[in-house]
Amino acid sequence: MSILFLALDVNPTMLRGDSIHTLELARFLGGMGVSVHLVTAPNGIGSPELGPNVTHYVPPGSSDLTLVRFCRQIASRTGCDVVYERRLSPKISYALSRLLRLPFVIEINGSEDEAEMQGTSRPRKAQGMRHSVRRHMYHQAAKVVAVSDLLAEGVRKAYRLPRNKLIVVPNGVDTERFQPLDKAECRRLLELERGSWVVYVGNLVPWQGVEVLVQAMPLILSRVADAHLAIVGDGILRNKILHLASELDVLKRTHMMGPVPHEQVSRLICAADLCVAPFVSVRNSKIGLSPLKLYEYFACGRPVVASEIPGVAEAIRESGAGELVPSDDPGALSSAISSLLKDEAKMQSMGRNGRNFAVSFCSWAMAAQRVEATLIEAMEDSSQSSGLMRPRS
Repeated sequence: MSILFLALDVNPTMLRGDSIHTLELARFLGGMGVSVHLVTAPNGIGSPELGPNVTHYVPPGSSDLTLVRFCRQIASRTGCDVVYERRLSPKISYALSRLLRLPFVIEINGSEDEAEMQGTSRPRKAQGMRHSVRRHMYHQAAKVVAVSDLLAEGVRKAYRLPRNKLIVVPNGVDTERFQPLDKAECRRLLELERGSWVVYVGNLVPWQGVEVLVQAMPLILSRVADAHLAIVGDGILRNKILHLASELDVLKRTHMMGPVPHEQVSRLICAADLCVAPFVSVRNSKIGLSPLKLYEYFACGRPVVASEIPGVAEAIRESGAGELVPSDDPGALSSAISSLLKDEAKMQSMGRNGRNFAVSFCSWAMAAQRVEATLIEAMEDSSQSSGLMRPRS
């Protein structure tokens, strides 16, 4: 099978969840023998190492016409069987499907709320027309892949889609790259001072709840005097977080590690006593989550304190790998973190549970297998219903 994988809003050089998801899924699909032709954002520079059977392309421009022409040439030249587009508005895959008579599958990882929370949403006047156009494209898609049950159900209701068009494929983790490492050795290599280390990994954006975590630090320090917070990642809230830490007089114990190459993140996680996923309720409670950070924490064998958000809560309960707290509550967050830091045996037990759960249920290999099965089903359904598909290579 040969697929045209469109991630036209993703810059693979940016160390963010969208790029990690895209590159890992492409890499694992390629490792399974699928021929993957990955097209990412036109502002990306260089090609990441993606292993066998994956070819990376960067288009020469960002206009819709340029993208359609560029992707059409790739699909025609390589004999792609199906188009897979990661985008809320899959206009390029829709156009290619009409031009090349190929089935297309849409992948959805978030909602319009993200743009609003970052102040980048479009005028409301355009939303009604955009919704109508998007609904038509979603109905024409062979399948729609969502990363959580709530997100899938929200999309189904919003665009009045049949239930059998929606497929849930959670995010994953590379359980070989992310695995338990010696805590003391990791701290030595990272030159971290002695103490109790709490680690957060992820984008610094409003829905991640990093501000709530910083607000919890004074209370954590009142109970665990040697506590340190390491924040791994970058984003639009970086300066705001620094200002907040300064205001709360916890700046000396709040360590902004900045963006770190994905292959080095495991060392920072393994340097932690525990890790945090302090998601806020806005946006997250409505769509549910399948957060990369959670699976990476699990795979590294570190206990987790996380907000009780759909998707996150089920993973914590099923794995036995951490504690749940109400979202947007610095007091509850600080209490859970402080209590767990004082119970080494419990942290070790949770860490082992998390590792076992990640290996059994959260690998990118499993996610790639589900996506492959979905693409094959899309091809078969298209072939049976319309005879439009070319034979599989």
